[in-house]
Amino acid sequence: MLKTILASIVFISAPAWASPPPFTGTDYSGTYECKGMDSHIGEFRGTVDMSLNAGQSTGEYGAYRFTLTLADKSLYNGFAAADADSLAIYFAHTDPALKDYGVGIAKMKSAPDGKTSFIKYYYGPEYEGGGHGMENCVKG
Repeated sequence: MLKTILASIVFISAPAWASPPPFTGTDYSGTYECKGMDSHIGEFRGTVDMSLNAGQSTGEYGAYRFTLTLADKSLYNGFAAADADSLAIYFAHTDPALKDYGVGIAKMKSAPDGKTSFIKYYYGPEYEGGGHGMENCVKG
């Protein structure tokens, strides 16, 4: 009982404004060359640029700015949240009239040659009635 009371006092006395722990996860920032298959456009190529937002990252959780530029210069801006080697990604085409936006999930991997890569499955609920696709991206 005394241990429970002491633990409660310690928990209650911790300031609400206490700093979150520093980012200790892997920084996946960089430029990735991607090949993909989309349910509407078929095969595509592009480049993903990810950059860590250190001020919003804590412990093993990372916050990223995310930009995808396709070979035809179509541009998608977004963001990603990482938990260790898993990413949740939101993206949207810069022309909102297209309703080309969606969410994706990705798993980060390290190849035997040391290059970081990810495979992303994504879903876009409104673009041309909805669609999905896969991307395989390798850090340059």
